[in-house]
Amino acid sequence: MTHPPRSDHPPRSDPWARQEAPDVPELPLSHGELWRQHAADLTRYATLLVGPHDAHDIVSIAFHRVTHRLDDGQSIPNIRAYLMRSVTNAATDQHRSQRRRQERDLRAAAISPTSTVETFGTELDIRRAVAELSVQQRAVVYFTYWEDLDSLDIARLLDIAPATVRRHLSRARLQLRKELS
Repeated sequence: MTHPPRSDHPPRSDPWARQEAPDVPELPLSHGELWRQHAADLTRYATLLVGPHDAHDIVSIAFHRVTHRLDDGQSIPNIRAYLMRSVTNAATDQHRSQRRRQERDLRAAAISPTSTVETFGTELDIRRAVAELSVQQRAVVYFTYWEDLDSLDIARLLDIAPATVRRHLSRARLQLRKELS
């Protein structure tokens, strides 16, 4: 008895026959899924950069910027790194705006910036010293000491060179030593 030649494809008449999945590109995550996956990490990171009161605003701004790019059809290969970088950028924007506002208010009140805050303890000194760091330096300090990441991982997250990470960390340590001594 001879058998008919086997076909690589199942006959169409059999609805239960196993069929290969079509070669369809993977759909991007919805905005809600992106938020659920990344919001907690982004908020922790933003809290370090700008404090607990502004962290949610910074994350919302960053998320809005990223979803706009996705809605425009732009491809983002490493969404987590891109979101982290967007949080850093939003924090930098907020920091600049806040600094300009403070300088304007100080000029208006004719108060010297050095006489505005008295220190009330070590914790306040540390918070103040960390707040004086640039946003990039604070980010590197956060990922190094709170997230326990090495310079390569931090570089990938912030989309900068590992040497830049090490430079930011070195300068941050120097400034913190100077401020806290």
